[in-house]
Amino acid sequence: MATILIADDEKVLAQSLGMLFRDEGHQVGVALSGRDALRLAAENPPDVMLLDLRLPDMSGLEVLSEVRRTQPEAMVIMMTAHGDTATVVDAVKRGAFHYLNKPFELQEILLLVGKALEQQKLREEVTFLRERRHPAEGLEEMVGNCPAMQEVFRKVRLVAAAGDSAVLITGESGTGKELVAGALHRLSERSAHPFVELNCAAIPENLLESELFGFEKGAFTDAQQRKKGLFELAGQGTLFLDEIGEMPPHLQAKLLRFLEKRSFRRLGGTTDIQVGARIVAATNRDLRELVRQGRFREDLFYRLNVIPVHLPPLRERGSDTLALAGHFLAHFSRRLGRPVKRLAPAAEKAFLAYRWPGNIRELKNIVERLVILCPSEVIPVEQLPAEIRAGEGGPPMAGAFHIDEHLLGVERQLVLAALEEALGKKGLAAERLGISRHAFKRKLQKLGLGGEDEDEP
Repeated sequence: MATILIADDEKVLAQSLGMLFRDEGHQVGVALSGRDALRLAAENPPDVMLLDLRLPDMSGLEVLSEVRRTQPEAMVIMMTAHGDTATVVDAVKRGAFHYLNKPFELQEILLLVGKALEQQKLREEVTFLRERRHPAEGLEEMVGNCPAMQEVFRKVRLVAAAGDSAVLITGESGTGKELVAGALHRLSERSAHPFVELNCAAIPENLLESELFGFEKGAFTDAQQRKKGLFELAGQGTLFLDEIGEMPPHLQAKLLRFLEKRSFRRLGGTTDIQVGARIVAATNRDLRELVRQGRFREDLFYRLNVIPVHLPPLRERGSDTLALAGHFLAHFSRRLGRPVKRLAPAAEKAFLAYRWPGNIRELKNIVERLVILCPSEVIPVEQLPAEIRAGEGGPPMAGAFHIDEHLLGVERQLVLAALEEALGKKGLAAERLGISRHAFKRKLQKLGLGGEDEDEP
């Protein structure tokens, strides 16, 4: 459905055109004067505007110029019974898509509006691809000095060059999974191609399939023309599927087939389309548990988990909390044109003691609020939100004041990452860590991760 605005002082014609396009399923506005047209365009920006050259209060060319200034994406079709070459040239120079001489056939205007909508969609696709060709965030935007994050950075650099192998990024909400996906793309040979992203939890289930695979004209009731899906738009680039654990079962099967064959069909299509895009998936859910519950396909899990990358929660990253706070303080201070703010010692202590259940996303939002609301360059502890002053969110963060607890947390993350990479094989995990199987077994016992079971054959 498109939004169409008709501006013509011939009331019968304007109303007839309105009925025609409403019958086609579009949302229609009708204006009998230039000022009404501009008002309606401001209230509900049109996709296509049918604009008469002569209106009672102002010239159609004046209306055209104003619409092009305020609604540059609108496709304007001029209508006139007094057309001449000079007027047509002037209208095109001012940004008109096309023009029609009155009288005209209804089929003619339907065809012209259809072409305008098709061109508008092509423009949107080009904009979509340009915006995703070079994601802004890369490793330079990822702050972290703790061992677990240094391991993440090392792995990202290696994985970026690893061809088309699928990557599964895991971690709690707000830990920076989208940043890692963008860095993987930007550091790879695919960086000259699109970076296309989709949050599987943000789109209704009945629309997700057409969003991913696209559709042919007539594939269903509202399929008025062919639409490319995200697989096709990604081309030779990267397709980032966030919240993959929320993907419905029937689409999990289709995604698995794509990963196996590197081809798909649009909805209603009969031709296989080959695509070389790399799939990077992310989730804050425990996919192994979802597999055990029968809610996520085991074969798809192993297809996606070729290269696992786990992001630790902020509460396990020790002094990285203050490094990130300083990074965001500088960022928002510069953006708002203010002197760079810093935390007072007591505020730093409160930041370290807080558990940050929302991770980096929560920290970033709070820092932005502090930069806006705190009048002084040094932010005192009194300016912090009550939950941070009170140290809410659980016991003090590991690593804030107890170095032994922090080291245990880091060691636990490295051991779990090695086990995940080795698909649970303890001997292989020990090799990856550079220690003996016996030493690895002792570590598992110390960390409460098992180790009492008999050795693998």
